[in-house]
Amino acid sequence: MPIFVKWLITFIVSYLLGSLSFAIIVSKGIYKKDIRSFGSGNAGMTNILRTFGKKAAALTITGDALKGTISVLFARAIFATNAFLPEATNSFIIFNREFHYSSNLYMEIAIYIAVLGSFLGHLYPCFFQFKGGKGVSVVAGSLMAATPITLCLALSIFFIIVFTTKIVSLGSIISSASYFFITLIYFGITKTVSVPNLIASIVFPSVIAWSHRANIKRLINGTEYKFGQDKDKK
Repeated sequence: MPIFVKWLITFIVSYLLGSLSFAIIVSKGIYKKDIRSFGSGNAGMTNILRTFGKKAAALTITGDALKGTISVLFARAIFATNAFLPEATNSFIIFNREFHYSSNLYMEIAIYIAVLGSFLGHLYPCFFQFKGGKGVSVVAGSLMAATPITLCLALSIFFIIVFTTKIVSLGSIISSASYFFITLIYFGITKTVSVPNLIASIVFPSVIAWSHRANIKRLINGTEYKFGQDKDKK
């Protein structure tokens, strides 16, 4: 099968998985209501937490993260048996420092195609009128399978911010932005470079910030929702 066909299959499967919006599935399946009719109108974990509580939020974030993880695992699986994908690494010199990069570039590209597909599916789910969430949970789930070390460091920043401020959106924005710098630091420490990973560390935080533009306005105005706050209060 041609490599581009495999990339296309990876994208389609990942997009369809991403389109399984668990905030909508949980709200309609359990509560017989559409989460997009409440609060901010966003089909995401924060809105469902505020509207239906912790149990619904836990189911939502678990489902959204898993669909990202499964997308990346599918990408790995579809390329796992290709003899023309060698495991050896190549190297180059920058400022007298040797950096290594994988010659398994087809696999790397497929992984980030999967991340992109599940992300776009979450933002614009074909099963739910192309109106979905903001993508933080699904990106976290997919990057946990793609780059677990850097993702865990970004998640640590997320939890610290949310714990200290009680504002989930602030944690999402800052931790996603930090992923770029964490990635650069990781490259420097390990002396490895992944161009698809570097591109992803720029693109996904940028789109996540854009999807949170309404939250950013509320943060500036001091009206953003805080974890544990009465849902009837602003």
